[in-house]
Amino acid sequence: MLFLLAACTGADDPTPPDSSSATTTDVTWYRDIEPISYAKCAACHDGTGVGPGDWTSYEEASAAGDRIAWWVDQGEMPLPASDPECRTYAGHERMNLTDEEIAALVAWGDGGTPLGDEADQTPDLSIPVVTLTDTDTDLPMFEAHTLQLNDQGNEYWCQVLDNPFEETTYITGIDVDLGDREVVHHMVLAIDQNKNAGIEYGTDGATAQFECSNPVVESDWLLIHAWTPGMEPVEFAEGQGYKVEPDQQIVLQMHYFGDPAETYTDLSTYRFRTTDSVDQVVEMGAFGPTDFQIAPGDGAATATDGLKNTFGTDIEILGAFPHMHLLGSHFRSWVASDDTEICVLDGRYDFDHQMTYMFEEPVDLKEGDRLKFECTWDNSAGTETVSFGEGTDEEMCFLLFYYTY
Repeated sequence: MLFLLAACTGADDPTPPDSSSATTTDVTWYRDIEPISYAKCAACHDGTGVGPGDWTSYEEASAAGDRIAWWVDQGEMPLPASDPECRTYAGHERMNLTDEEIAALVAWGDGGTPLGDEADQTPDLSIPVVTLTDTDTDLPMFEAHTLQLNDQGNEYWCQVLDNPFEETTYITGIDVDLGDREVVHHMVLAIDQNKNAGIEYGTDGATAQFECSNPVVESDWLLIHAWTPGMEPVEFAEGQGYKVEPDQQIVLQMHYFGDPAETYTDLSTYRFRTTDSVDQVVEMGAFGPTDFQIAPGDGAATATDGLKNTFGTDIEILGAFPHMHLLGSHFRSWVASDDTEICVLDGRYDFDHQMTYMFEEPVDLKEGDRLKFECTWDNSAGTETVSFGEGTDEEMCFLLFYYTY
């Protein structure tokens, strides 16, 4: 999350616009900016969120007005997300500014951040809730883990968790509570179908926790969820849920990335909303290329992969999560059939704002169609070739997706 904090605070900002030379503007805080701030900014910038500052406060927002104008004008804030013109998804209105909103924020910041007339204030403004408030089941790491980072700052650590369910249960909402946000690169929650988690990492299959850096995940894992920086809760539509049986083995993989010279301890937790019956069972799939090479100096290296629907039936894709590492700059996904292409995702990529995009309308993947995924990386400042790997200093290109049929 270090980049996100630096970007928001402006600690390394280029010189912001000189507001003293700005022309007078009729854009005011009460009439124009406060509603935008509540709707589009305050989920991260409310004084307690992951972004610095409280942009619901005129005093704080005004003091940072020139920096806000600069970052918005440069397209750096809000952080990149998939273009809703490709496909709309939960929260897309909040994650994207309209051209009119951008113009208003820039004019306000450049124009001296006028307060305006309190009579113009929009009543009953509220901050969007981006956590689940109705979860009923916690699934924590069974003990805190003191990190043992390698020289590159990476560690993969797995724990077999206590299955909390006493009968068949369907997960309808997923959220996380991070122990140490600074070093959690990703969390993967999965079911080990053979109940021997760790055996492909060299354990006896009965060890409660173990190092798990290679392979990416074990071949018999059924993915439940993946969390990365920027991720918001996943919620399935009414009547849909991910099935977990009481005798299944649940394993949590943590990927940590930090300063090898520092000492960190993490105790992270999954939180679920559950029900005892659904109309449609949700499952999770993943695919992506692993044979790519990103040459030094290449600012637009790409790799593409596809997954053909051979399930024997049409399926519906409910949501998708594009994943790369620090060099990732753009992602694109689409459904390809014999005569059409249907846009699924298309957007700039930011490691600190990775999302599982839950679509407002499911994507039809008919039998025989291909779900395609393309990654673009920027290695223009690099001096070495970067290839596939699990470390944050290496690269990935995976599309994880929820589906039902």
